Amino acid sequence: MKLLARFGLCGLDRLRLMTFRRSIGLRSVHHLVGNMETPINPREPSGSPPAATAAIHPRWQMLSLDGRPSHSVADSSTMAECQTSTGQQLRVSFGLVAPPANSFLYYSLAGSTPDDVRHAGGPAVMAAHGDSVLLEIRHRIRCSSRFDYFVYRAAGAARPPSLCLLPALDYHEMFEPEEHGAPLSPGERMLLKETTGLLRRGEDELLVVSLKVRYENWVPQDTAGLCVFRLGGRQWEFKEAVPIVLHDRDELEQWLHYESSVVPIGDRFLCWVNYLCGFLLLDITEASPKLRYVPLPVQPHKRRGCSCCELEPEGQNFRNMCAAGADVVRFVSVDPRCCCGGPGTSTCAHSQFAFTVTSWTLSLSMDKPMAWVKDGVLDCVELWSQPGYEGLPRVHVQCPIVSSDNPDIICFRFTDERFVSYKDTKVWMLEVDIRKKAILSVVPCTEERWTSRFHLPAKLHG
Repeated sequence: MKLLARFGLCGLDRLRLMTFRRSIGLRSVHHLVGNMETPINPREPSGSPPAATAAIHPRWQMLSLDGRPSHSVADSSTMAECQTSTGQQLRVSFGLVAPPANSFLYYSLAGSTPDDVRHAGGPAVMAAHGDSVLLEIRHRIRCSSRFDYFVYRAAGAARPPSLCLLPALDYHEMFEPEEHGAPLSPGERMLLKETTGLLRRGEDELLVVSLKVRYENWVPQDTAGLCVFRLGGRQWEFKEAVPIVLHDRDELEQWLHYESSVVPIGDRFLCWVNYLCGFLLLDITEASPKLRYVPLPVQPHKRRGCSCCELEPEGQNFRNMCAAGADVVRFVSVDPRCCCGGPGTSTCAHSQFAFTVTSWTLSLSMDKPMAWVKDGVLDCVELWSQPGYEGLPRVHVQCPIVSSDNPDIICFRFTDERFVSYKDTKVWMLEVDIRKKAILSVVPCTEERWTSRFHLPAKLHG
């Protein structure tokens, strides 16, 4: 069923995924006032955008995936409007703060809709690349769902921010869910967050690309379909029977087994990453496109005893990949280690939370041999002994996200949930330079415990 759910053969709901203050002596994004730590852009209670400010926007942001309804504008310099397919006026703005704090999309919907139409969810963030973000809104029309997709682009030197509604998905029958007896109408077709990405190509070109592996008699084939929309165009393009280059057919089976995410690299490459095994690489500039399977430099490992992760695969809980150049990727993995220093979870109670953070880089090519290069290792003891970590729980860090401004900087989430009751649980976000082995910042985000799990890197200013 996981295979079917991933690729649209049955319904897929997105996983959607409180404030402790302390003073720390760090180079960070905080002012220290007495014993209280206050962000430069103070966050108001959940659901309200931060007050508009003239503060300099951060060079990159960790964008939370869920939008927040608000009648206020978070920042007028990020505000844009557009009409939905049901006639409502959608207004969006972004509350942008420096990592490792969370940046949020705020929205409002104005105007009436027909009696048989209601707002069913969103907008939610589906994908991001540089100054652009792909958003989704769900509508409920009688007994069916309708999906709107929008592209937001941040302001540039000589242009305001913009928001545009994409044409309805009128693409090829291969993208139809097979359990439906009759074809879906264009508005009923949906993009999957796990298989849809954005690729910004210079100042004037932006692509929305969705992938679907071909099946015959419920068996995956070594070809895929690509559904592509070029911003400014009028309709979606379909590329059929795109070959998947594999070393072993088992690689595709492994890749299909768990959910993926889409990572843009430079202005040419998209990577559909399964964080347990490998990724499918596409060079969008090739005249005859193909997908090349690239294995990750690590093997899947057993689940930890972390209560928040026992019911789901490792995936993005402990791994992440991001661009480290125009044709280079940076892969990061948080792995348990034995108390003796070897790989694998320790059975010693004293070291049950021992781990290492390891990073690799890879130069991308569609035809030439590629080799991962290990370029950073940070042990938990090195992290816990850093100035600024005093008094914080010595536990596994989770949900790494690589900076889109400096690939040596990685942000993590961690929590004290193993030691306290649920209502007393606290959550922090941590920013580390893995090459210098230095903590740059720690911020509390207990009030955002569910939205602090997964992010997309973006550059909506700077």
